[in-house]
Amino acid sequence: MSTKSVEPESRDNSPEHDDGTEKRTSKKRKVLSCYACRSRKMKCDRVYPVCGRCQKTGRADQCSYDPRLLEEAHVQPGQSLTASVNHTMPPVHDNGINGDYAKDEASEALRWKLRMQERRIEMLERQLTATSASDIPSQLKTATVQDSSVAEEMLFRGKGFKTQFHGTTSVMSMISQYRDLQAFTRQTLAVDNTMRQVKKDFKGFRDRRKILMKEKIAQTYGTDEEVLALLPPKDEVDVEAAYYFRTWETTYRILHKPTFWQEYSSFWSGRPSQNKTAGFATILLLLITITKCLRVKEDVFVGDSTSDRDAAANIIETCEMWMNRQPRKRLTLPFFQLQCLALLAKRVNCVKLKQDWVTAGDVLRLALASGMHRDPSLLAVGRISEYEKEMKKRLWYTIVELEVQSSFDNGLQSSLTNLYFDTPVPSNLQDEAFSIETREMPASRPIEHFTSTSYLIAASRSLPLRIRLIQLLNDPSCQLQYTDIIHYDEQISSAISELPVWPEMRAAVSMALVGLQLRQYLLVLHKPYARLPRTQYRYSFTASIEAASSIISMHDDLASQGVLVLNHFRNDIIRVGMTLSQIAAHNCARHDIQPTLPPIRDQSHFTDPSRHFAAPSDILFSSKGGFAPPSPQLYLAVLPREILPRTLVKTCVELLERTLYLFERKVMRLGTGYMEYWLLSAAIGMLPPLTPPPRKTSSIAHRMSNEDEMRERCKLALDRFTGLAFRILAMQRDSSKSLTAGLRASMSTGSPSEARTPSESRGTILSSRAAGSFGMKGVGAFANSTNYSNGSGMVDMPFPPSGGRIISKDSDLMDSTFNPLEDMGVDLSSWTFPDFWTFDLAGDY
Repeated sequence: MSTKSVEPESRDNSPEHDDGTEKRTSKKRKVLSCYACRSRKMKCDRVYPVCGRCQKTGRADQCSYDPRLLEEAHVQPGQSLTASVNHTMPPVHDNGINGDYAKDEASEALRWKLRMQERRIEMLERQLTATSASDIPSQLKTATVQDSSVAEEMLFRGKGFKTQFHGTTSVMSMISQYRDLQAFTRQTLAVDNTMRQVKKDFKGFRDRRKILMKEKIAQTYGTDEEVLALLPPKDEVDVEAAYYFRTWETTYRILHKPTFWQEYSSFWSGRPSQNKTAGFATILLLLITITKCLRVKEDVFVGDSTSDRDAAANIIETCEMWMNRQPRKRLTLPFFQLQCLALLAKRVNCVKLKQDWVTAGDVLRLALASGMHRDPSLLAVGRISEYEKEMKKRLWYTIVELEVQSSFDNGLQSSLTNLYFDTPVPSNLQDEAFSIETREMPASRPIEHFTSTSYLIAASRSLPLRIRLIQLLNDPSCQLQYTDIIHYDEQISSAISELPVWPEMRAAVSMALVGLQLRQYLLVLHKPYARLPRTQYRYSFTASIEAASSIISMHDDLASQGVLVLNHFRNDIIRVGMTLSQIAAHNCARHDIQPTLPPIRDQSHFTDPSRHFAAPSDILFSSKGGFAPPSPQLYLAVLPREILPRTLVKTCVELLERTLYLFERKVMRLGTGYMEYWLLSAAIGMLPPLTPPPRKTSSIAHRMSNEDEMRERCKLALDRFTGLAFRILAMQRDSSKSLTAGLRASMSTGSPSEARTPSESRGTILSSRAAGSFGMKGVGAFANSTNYSNGSGMVDMPFPPSGGRIISKDSDLMDSTFNPLEDMGVDLSSWTFPDFWTFDLAGDY
């Protein structure tokens, strides 16, 4: 007799039972323990979805809980049911988007039960087909150990109050945990002493620009006159404003097109008041800065920054000063439009990105304070017009999208977590369908019909999922198991499959953006398991490559059309590059290499480094007490012998070459991102070439061959970066300045790499390791000729390609002298770079 039927049968057979009377209905109490432990009268630790006792005894397929308990507790995997009942968590998010999310929250427990039922069915099928009954418990035990070995990835460094934190979704955290890249970087910096002077000169560029910026800020007050004085002629503003509406207003909705052009006409006729004129002039200036660097051209450089980005930064500074002078007592529509435009302008020009999360959060809180998170229809009739209702909806979801993406990029929690908002999505209508005088809004078009607002509607469908993932991934206390990774992978894939397809050409940016903001989560979710060279996690390897390939293809397609909007605006390229390189490096075979430099001091910013480093077994116990991670070991990565991993690693290398090309276009158009470009060059250089060089037979010769190959890889990474520096040098606006002359002299007279010989492929941007894999894509982007100085005269030569070679006047190769680069010493345990290596990280201006 089962446990469930004991109580009803005993009551029916009792003497007091009367068949003529109505049966008393009783409600079963909720059972906290699993049914298997309760039937055996054993103590249960009540861990969901499989308790510890059922796990150890090999009866995981029999472990099940009271369904009512799961529905009320919203328990997560690995969490105790007792804790969930006593401290029931509130709903993660309630936004009232067409009532869909409320239904999703109510059915979350049902989806968990269905998944667990499918898992148990799968386990039973394996048990029937397995040759031994002990196979399933051993597999489960192995998976549990592997899941627990995934280290926490976050960046928390500094001392005192001068600390910095980045969660798992931040690229900075990914770089800080990439120990192999740290070792390769340290080895590479010792190959060529030219980098010392290059660092000094680029730092001089930076310091000089800071001085000029401070001088300008001291003389700027943000007055109306200063704003109006910055406006270019009308014909130039016409072009920039039209280009803005063709690109940005098909994604983030800030301005109403007919109303804007009406005010635009009035502005140039000079009819409105002076105060309104200055406000609209600020909007025009921000539009100009947003589009200033988005056209493909060979820009001239002012130091290390392009002239366009330098001018955009000056305009942004003046506009911010003017906005700070305005009162905030009553927040109006133009106020929020200016705040959103300023966020776009700084992000697309990579200006003050370290403040982006704080700034986006401030704008969101201002919107909350004005009630934009509530349905505007709640206001009484006559208090708000139909035009204002629609603009409130558009601005709210624009602010939300900007804040969510900023939280993801910085690895910090979103302010929308656990926030209730019921603002409906905006109507899928063209701007011409309504105006300020509209009394009744037309019916919204289907989502398949593309309008300038379709992106916000499509993005709102996945908004609860993205907010939830940001909360989980950037929560240090949350431990996602591999079953959770597969679960969220299915949800993201389902959301991607449900995205609408818009065939219009003007929808290209919108379709790419709505797809990119979902696929970026797949990279973060799968990376910890994809880098584990185990068959159980091979799906994560392939899923990461598939997501990375889709992301690169989207950016590639836009770049081929001359659209640089998303490449400048987002960090997808560097994220894909770091992810693919780390995954490929961990799945390669490795040969130990004796590093050129002596080991550095072991130091960690964490009191318990074993939680934050990917290889806890390598952690050493220091003599001073406490744990300290060892200096990263230098390895030579070679292609694995197995066919599938070998093919996947080769695919990673091919994709990495494309990422470097795309990121190079961003660097050359903006004049920023040098640190990221160096890291990406090193991340590619440390991986094996697609065609391995021949090996010698003897053990001693074999070891020397490994060291020689490592040296060649270091030179390749250096040549990529110095080639970029030469191009920046050649494109200087004023090449006679002392800083430019110093950089030219140091690069031409320093010890060049032995690999810098005349290049046979003029102007190509791809290295030989992958040029034949996907053609000559991107050839000729910067394939011009210029003059370089070698200290004794000017020599006509082509721009060195990425990873290319520099030729001196007499083609003599100077021997590379060893230099320990003490002034560029690196604390590898926390990836701390001084001076040149930190000034441009994360696009800080």
